This record gives sequence, C-alpha cells and structure tokens, in this order.
Amino acid sequence: MIRIHLGSEGLGNVRISGIADFDAELTAAGRALAGGRQPDQLLTQLYSRSTSPDLAEGVDHVYLSHLFARRRPTPFTKALAEGDDHANSILVTSIDHLRSDAVDPHHSGISSAVAARAADLSHFYVAGGASKMLHRLGHDIRLRPGVVEVPTAFEADLELGERSLQIQPVALNRRVTLAEPTSDLLTIRIPAGAPPRVELDHMAALRSLLGDGRAEVLAAIVTSGGVTGRQLASQLGASDAAVSRYAAVLRQAALIRTLRMGQAVRHIATPLGHHLAQPRRSPL
Repeated sequence: MIRIHLGSEGLGNVRISGIADFDAELTAAGRALAGGRQPDQLLTQLYSRSTSPDLAEGVDHVYLSHLFARRRPTPFTKALAEGDDHANSILVTSIDHLRSDAVDPHHSGISSAVAARAADLSHFYVAGGASKMLHRLGHDIRLRPGVVEVPTAFEADLELGERSLQIQPVALNRRVTLAEPTSDLLTIRIPAGAPPRVELDHMAALRSLLGDGRAEVLAAIVTSGGVTGRQLASQLGASDAAVSRYAAVLRQAALIRTLRMGQAVRHIATPLGHHLAQPRRSPL
C-alpha cells in the first residue's frame, strides 16, 4: 500500500482529469499484454507484479534496477541495462507496435470512457468536495484523516507537499496504479470503465427534449469523448453551419464546452451533458 500524506494543503490540491492520457493507456496496454503471459512478447519481460514502466518515457537504468529487485533479469532486460543498441532498437519497435495495435485504433472509445468516468466523479466533487469524491473512487482506495491509501503490492509513504494530486481515469487499466511522481504532480490512475452509450429509448427522450438535431449532436459528442465540428458534420451527414448552430445552443445550456484547436474547434461534453445523455450512469 502507498500512503499519500496530504500535508497542510489537505484536499485543496486534488483534481480530476477528464482528458485521456494516451501515454498512460500505452503503459496499461503493456501490462495487459504481460498479464496474458505471452513469453514471445519481449515487452512482457519489463513488468513484474508491482512494477510497470511508463513506456512512452522509455526504460531507464533506475527502472530496471527496481525491476531486477523483483524478478530475475532476462537476456533482453540485461542487454537493455548494459545499453545494448540492438536491444534498445527492439524495445522502440515493440513499443511502437503496441501503440499502433492497442491504443491508436481506439482513441475515440478511450476518450469517451475517460470523459464519462471523470463526469461521474465530478458530481461527487461538486456535491461534497474532494473528500466525497475520494471516498467514492472504489478499487480499495481509502481516505483516512490526512492520508490517501492506494492499494499496491509494496509499502511506501509519499508526501504530497505543494504538489497536486490528480485522479486520472485510464480506459485500459484493470487495476489502480500510481504514475511516476513529478516535482509538481502525483497521479493516481484508476480504471475508467466502459465507453458511454446512449440507449435507443433514451435517445427518443433526448429528441423530445432537445429536438432531433441537438439530441444527435449531444449524443455524438458524449460517445466520442470529444470531436471537432467538421467531424460531427461528417458523422451526422449535416452541414457545418447546422452543427455549429446546434453546438451553440448546447454550449449555452452548459451541456458541452468548446476548445479551439488552431483553425478547428473541439466539442466536449460537460458533466451535465454526460448525465443528461446517460441517466443510468448518474451517481446522484
């Protein structure tokens, strides 16, 4: 178990991320591969019961020393530790293949699952603050006076200090993990659960409430986890102007928010938008 001591700032530095961290998804995909016990997959040799590399950052000597304390070196991991160029080339290629096979094709589903889980948690946060939200995380995470306990295979105490404590849903995670701490952030990675769906019977109710066009746009934004106006128009077979009008109304009703990305805009559902589209997920 890892105990995160909140310090003088208490719960004031706790936040929830509703944006997918695809580097974290990559690491989770590697752990899922390792759990499948495929000895021909070299990446599985980089994991132990209690250690997971942040694959996007590479595998350094510090991580390998932690790994070797928990499992016997293999010829591949030993070559990595010795700085063998061929082993490093194989590692880079294997990570690229994993990303292209297990993460890249699923960006939309991952984004929507993360956004939906964050929307669920945000309701607890609004209703009762960070304390209530942390109590409802599940996965055996516990909040004690001044301490957040995170279930892990080893014991450690971490001081939050002036850092922020971030809750990051990860769609490919099957258990709680802790990201490598940085100077300004501690991140608890929790399973995000399944991507959201808008059931057919509820879609009819949304159409009655919002009108056909606005209901279709809201459902598409919720199930995508975030989509540009042009992508929406293509997906729904509508004009850019019509989608823009529908999105403007949804934004005014606080059901979506819009982020500018260069010349494009990306629409993301708010927690209210998520729960209007998926009442069965609502925690309230």
